[in-house]
Amino acid sequence: MPSHDDYRAHCDAYVAAVRGLCTTPEIRSALEDGRGKPVDHCQHLHPCLSRLTHKQPDRRAHYTLACLIAHERPDRRPITPAPDPDQPVAWRSRPNLGATLARAAQGRTDGPYEKELQVLIRLSEDLLHRRLPGLIQQMLGAGCPPDFAVLLADLTYWTSNRLSVATRWQDAFYLTAPTQLHTQEKSST
Repeated sequence: MPSHDDYRAHCDAYVAAVRGLCTTPEIRSALEDGRGKPVDHCQHLHPCLSRLTHKQPDRRAHYTLACLIAHERPDRRPITPAPDPDQPVAWRSRPNLGATLARAAQGRTDGPYEKELQVLIRLSEDLLHRRLPGLIQQMLGAGCPPDFAVLLADLTYWTSNRLSVATRWQDAFYLTAPTQLHTQEKSST
C-alpha cells in the first residue's frame, strides 16, 4: 500500500483523469452504467479504467467513483477555483461526505440528509456502493458536489476501517450543519 500522501495524490490524479474521460459522451455513458455494480459486473468499463486502477487498492471504490463523477455535468457543476499548488489545502481540511451532506442540508428543515448519513454509516460495503449513485445525483442536483478525491480515499478504507470513516463523516456533518437542524430533528422525534 502506498503512503498516505502518495495515495492522496493518486486520488486527486484519478479524479482528474476520470473527468477527462467524461469529456467523451460514449465513455461518460458507459461509466454512468456502472451504477454501484461490483467490478466483475463492469466488463465494459475495463477498457476505460484498467490502466487507472491497476495495482490500486480496492478497485470497486475506483469504479464506483468513476460512475459518480460521470453523473457530474460540467455545465451544472459549480465553478470552484483550482487549488493553488503553492498553498495546498491540508487533506483533512477538505470536505468529506459528511460535510457535503451538511452543506446540502443548509436551509432545509426536514433533515433528509442527516437521516441519509445515519443509514450510510451502517451499510456494508456492497450496499454503500449501491446507494451512493442516487445520493450523489441528488447532491449534484442541489449544487453540492462532494470532494471526489476524499470520497475515493474514504471508500477505499471503508472495508478495513468503516467505523473511523463513519465517525469522520458524522463529526464533519455535525460540525458543519446549522444548529437549528439538530434542534428540529430532536424535537420531531
